[in-house]
Amino acid sequence: MSIRVWKIRGFNGAALTFDRSIPEGALSESEVRTMLERLVARHLTDGEVVSGSLRKGAAGYRHDFEVVRAQGGAFCLMTNGSNTHYTATIEEVGDGPRP
Repeated sequence: MSIRVWKIRGFNGAALTFDRSIPEGALSESEVRTMLERLVARHLTDGEVVSGSLRKGAAGYRHDFEVVRAQGGAFCLMTNGSNTHYTATIEEVGDGPRP
């Protein structure tokens, strides 16, 4: 029997730096978006976090916390001006150990 999981992956460029599976029911889509923002914030300066928190269109706004849905329904969040990014996808996993 297969189960569905959120696959959370972090990358620096093309290099995988983080990989974790979480049961689909443990996080809502909104909670996954928040988690991606938190993961990306670790790679930003304090000023970048503040600028990324401003309203879109405000002076000094940066899009560091914009989560976009990629082709195939995956979520992707990439820091502005860097190669660090995180993805969250829903995947089916087989009978192996539960995440």
